Amino acid sequence: MPLLAQRLLLAAGLVALAALLGEMGLSVAATTHGSQPARVAQVDAGPYPLRVSFYTDPAHAGFAEPFAIAPVGQRGGLTFTVSSDPGPGVQATPVNDGVGDDPAVPGGVQGAAEVPVQGPWDLGIVVDGPRGPGRVEVPFQATAPPAIPDWLGWLLGFVPFYGLIGFLVLQRPRRRAAMSPA
Repeated sequence: MPLLAQRLLLAAGLVALAALLGEMGLSVAATTHGSQPARVAQVDAGPYPLRVSFYTDPAHAGFAEPFAIAPVGQRGGLTFTVSSDPGPGVQATPVNDGVGDDPAVPGGVQGAAEVPVQGPWDLGIVVDGPRGPGRVEVPFQATAPPAIPDWLGWLLGFVPFYGLIGFLVLQRPRRRAAMSPA
């Protein structure tokens, strides 16, 4: 019987490992942008025209929103500071977002905006360059993640019960062996 218990524990460990790797893959996929943006906004940050690309529209609350910023008509010499600013009625604090060079666009940057809660948000972009500083707010919407189905909630909620029943079933042979005369 101990061999069966070991195999069950091994199977449970493999399922947990597969779930962990799947979640890691989904998290990485959520923060990297695809080849085509879902929405493109043409904005002016002071004297600098910009093309801001959002790769999910609407954004998913609790996940990072991938974006790219490309200067229009300017090749380089610009520095960008980006933040996620909550809109009216959103109970959250602004979040500074990191940006890195976009290898596909000369002078462009890409990053991921942290969006912890649902509601209206603004991507605050501060640009500094040879013509001075400029600022622009690009609005976007964040929606709540989808709810899990009821059947899955019940299945997950009863996992401790399933473990208890399995434990009791595995203890039956030991109890019989201890009660039998030697």
